[in-house]
This record gives sequence, structure tokens and C-alpha cells, in this order.
Amino acid sequence: MVNQYTGIAEYYDLLVTSGYYNYQSIAKAVHSTVGDGHEIIELGVGTGLLAEKYLEIDPSCEFTGIDITSSMLEIAKKRLENRAELIEGNAVTMDLNATFDVAISNGGVWVFLDWGDRWELGSHIPDIDANRQGLKNVAHHLREGGLFLLNLQQIGWNNEKHLSGGIVYSQLIEEVEDTIDYHTRQKSYCFKKDGEILAREQLKMILFKLEAYQQLFREAGFDFQGTNEDSSLVIYKKR
Repeated sequence: MVNQYTGIAEYYDLLVTSGYYNYQSIAKAVHSTVGDGHEIIELGVGTGLLAEKYLEIDPSCEFTGIDITSSMLEIAKKRLENRAELIEGNAVTMDLNATFDVAISNGGVWVFLDWGDRWELGSHIPDIDANRQGLKNVAHHLREGGLFLLNLQQIGWNNEKHLSGGIVYSQLIEEVEDTIDYHTRQKSYCFKKDGEILAREQLKMILFKLEAYQQLFREAGFDFQGTNEDSSLVIYKKR
């Protein structure tokens, strides 16, 4: 089962449009890596913010977004109108009867986390075997030589952020389990206004350590290519 944001979609969109991510910069990084006119799938498209910025840069591309959370997709459909194909589905089990040139995961399913002295692969899929199956499924939906781009971001910690309309966002992160191959974190999100809770969500994230994630990518049929010019993307290529 992939973590869902069903209860916080509206507030999540408010949060991420408040400067939480620079989607314009991420879209430019993706485009400078892959170029014009490709068939692209975003895994965990969310409310369509990255897709929107990317389509502004390259309207000639064919953009597909998949997400498990219907309330997120409703916002994405309003934002993108008919410029992208949006599908409610699970990256682990999707069977789209299609292949793509590029797959993107900007943290909606997988993300690379930079601790300064090491990277870890963060996943919103709280099951080891499902992560293995999911990465193989991504490869299945890519053409030979297709690129899998994953956002590289700083590790998150407890924080609080004031949003418009007097809404306050806070997140609490707790370490739950630590093994040789991975550790897990529990993230509790909360949106409040005037002390009243508007929405909350609790999610579990697995963080795979170096040897474990390297093996996952190898088994799925991906080769590591490095990072893009500004080191905001980790690049894998399907064998």
C-alpha cells in the first residue's frame, strides 16, 4: 500500500504552492536533462504542479501523471485541464499498456535524500517487496534506454510554516526502526488555524541505505548515470 494524502489534499496544495518546492526550477532541470518532445510519466503527480511548469517549458511533450489519491488528482485536473493525461493508480501495480521515454519521481513515490555525507532512497511505499515490485514496474513502463529521474533533496526535520489565511503547517518526524538495509520514519502532518486542527495525516517512509537501494535498482534493470548539472536530480537509465 502506498501512503495517501486523502485527508489533506487541499491544504497540501496550499503548502507546496507557498514556496515549499521550486517547481519551476525542478521542471527546468528535468527539461535540460531530457530535451523536447518526449513521452513522460510522473509517478505521484499530486496536484499537478510540476506537470504544469514542465508543460509551460515544453508543450510538445506528452505528459502522463499517475497518483493513488483521487482528491489530489481532482485538483490536478483543474490545474492542467486537458494538457496531460491523469490516471488514478498505484505505481507498484499500474499496467498502462504503454511505454515512456522518461519517468519522474519528485518525492510523490520515491525521492533521494541527502544527509550531507550520504544519500538514501526515501519511499512512500511502506513495504520492502512492494518497493522491489514498484521499481521493476517503472522499468516495465520505460523503453530501452529510458531515463528515470528522481529528485534529490535535503533531509526533512521537524518544522512549522505559516501559510496564507492564518493557517499553520507543522510536521513531526520520529525514527521508528533501524536495520542494516533501511530505517523508517513516521511523519505526522498537521494544519491548524486559530489553534483548531483543520486536517492531519500520519505517514510512514522507508529510507533505504546505499547497498540496499543499489541492489533494488540493479534488480529492476536500471544503471546509475549520475546527477544533472546542479545535482537536483539523480539519473538512472533502463538497460
